[in-house]
Amino acid sequence: MSWLEKLLPPKIQQTDPSERRSVPEGLWIKCPSCETVLYNTDLEQNLNVCPKCSHHHRIGARARLDAFLDPEGRYEIGQEVLPVDALKFRDSKRYPDRLKDALETTGETDALIVIGGAVMSVPLVVACFEFDFMGGSMGSVVGVLCAASRPRSSSACLSSASPPPAAPACRKACSA
Repeated sequence: MSWLEKLLPPKIQQTDPSERRSVPEGLWIKCPSCETVLYNTDLEQNLNVCPKCSHHHRIGARARLDAFLDPEGRYEIGQEVLPVDALKFRDSKRYPDRLKDALETTGETDALIVIGGAVMSVPLVVACFEFDFMGGSMGSVVGVLCAASRPRSSSACLSSASPPPAAPACRKACSA
């Protein structure tokens, strides 16, 4: 052993790879703004806003709607409507293949999610695009869902049993 090796601290003992404990994937996330490492559960409880720098992390459409709407009395509009390839569209990839990949990636059948519910007990119908579904592309289902949501939003607005304070403005907007 040389005099230099005696002065240097001993090397870190490596453990056997089979004995190492693995950290589950997705347990921690690094904030892209302040680079703080955050526990994923804490970030979700904070509605995906970094507690250090207030950076808003990207969330999906369903998570956004869950945070926005009251938890009780929700119903989805048009979830049974499925996209079709009436134009036989073909790009570098066939449209049915793109739809299948988007369905597997997001779990959604189309880019637009329409849900009826309430915010602070005020009934409403809300729609949100899921960007991860083919970039929020507007296929045939988006038009069908927009058309299906209009009468329901009008009836939700007009049939409020005990009108909330915003009801007159709501009735005026719905009757237009």
